[in-house]
Amino acid sequence: MKILLLNFCHFIKSRLLILLLFFNIALIAQSHFRLPKGKTTDKIKFELANNLIIIPVMVNGVELSFILDTGVGSTIIFSVENKNSLELKNASKIYLKGLGDGQPVEAIKSLKNELKIGDAISSSHKVFLVLDESINFSPRMGFPIHGIIGYDLFKDLIVDINYSKKIIKINNPKTYTYKKCKNCYQANIDLRDQNKRPFLTAKYKSPTGLIDIDLLVDSGSGSSMWLFENENKGIQVTKDSFRDFLGKGFNGDIYGQRTKIDELHIGNFVMKDVTTSFPDKQYIQGISLDKRQGSLGGSILKRFNIIVDYPNKKMSFKKNGYFGKPFHYNMSGITLQHVGFMVAKNYTEKDRVYLGINKVVSKKTLQLSNNFVLQPKYEISDVRPGSPAEEAGLQKGDIIMEVNGKKAYGYRLSDLNDLFYSEVGRRIRIKVDRLGVEMIFEFFLRKVI
Repeated sequence: MKILLLNFCHFIKSRLLILLLFFNIALIAQSHFRLPKGKTTDKIKFELANNLIIIPVMVNGVELSFILDTGVGSTIIFSVENKNSLELKNASKIYLKGLGDGQPVEAIKSLKNELKIGDAISSSHKVFLVLDESINFSPRMGFPIHGIIGYDLFKDLIVDINYSKKIIKINNPKTYTYKKCKNCYQANIDLRDQNKRPFLTAKYKSPTGLIDIDLLVDSGSGSSMWLFENENKGIQVTKDSFRDFLGKGFNGDIYGQRTKIDELHIGNFVMKDVTTSFPDKQYIQGISLDKRQGSLGGSILKRFNIIVDYPNKKMSFKKNGYFGKPFHYNMSGITLQHVGFMVAKNYTEKDRVYLGINKVVSKKTLQLSNNFVLQPKYEISDVRPGSPAEEAGLQKGDIIMEVNGKKAYGYRLSDLNDLFYSEVGRRIRIKVDRLGVEMIFEFFLRKVI
């Protein structure tokens, strides 16, 4: 049986936690990534956006963009838009259960596909295609995303992730040699959930002192850290917290409290004032709180250059230039998403037009006729109650026209969101289109935690 996917179109996303914490398929993967004979290592450039690693993956000869996600046990495709033809082989229907408050989602299991990452090839690869169109994280990312891959790559190779240079080295475990590093911390990891997901022990500074906590290492989450309330462990939400939309899982939106903890220790590395999310209890049902107390996300991981070594059950951490930077959060209360394009006129050469990623698109590419072009359309998808944006009068569904005097299409979506994570007291002036009426709102970023 074959599925032929034709004529889809790209979506985009901004700062959203991509957490598939409970994804679990009771099937042992048969695929293996191998480097060509005689080659022991290969370099791959990646895009770092919203604290997530985006790598190019060839699927049956079609290039797609995948999140490299240590928190996922299988290769998943949830968006193959704007690709003329992608063939998935030997397909059958299944259902997947993930993080969120909804029902299992319909999916296709496809066998014997060819995947290529750099020079490494998996010639008989199992892929899961999510059919539910609402399970598309791209609209809030700010760049095209087609899927996620984790264990299927990590189990076969030693993966050296250099966040500062945005380069991944994939290495043959049989020939790899660790370099001496006095300032590195080498942690033992515990591979759980059919040996597919890595856990390590860190220390959390609670009001009663340092506590050992077991955390899922989740590079597919753009957040800093998630913690689960645990009375026996002394893990609790601090008083200076606020309720917020935390992210989107396979089965729906996730809400909880956002706060900062005083310290997090990974080996001898100490990070202070770490932004931390506490999901509501209904979203973590089924997790054994004695065995796991939370997750370590991309906002923390990117502060290190990391060697991920599943074959030897180790991870090595070396701090980089991101390490000393403060932890930020959204002080505006606005969540944005890309919702397609608008037809606009009176385009000028001075306008910088983006299509959701870091490349400026030429006038020639976007020209529809003499004076008409396509421009990306950004929409407010959520406004946090009690936030500066809500107090100013902004609403869900407002279309962003200008921000601080600059046309909205002159920004990448990630750059727009960076404005809302910047310094306390920053003035934000936004022009929106609300049901055909242009309106201007102004507010100042305000510290909440």
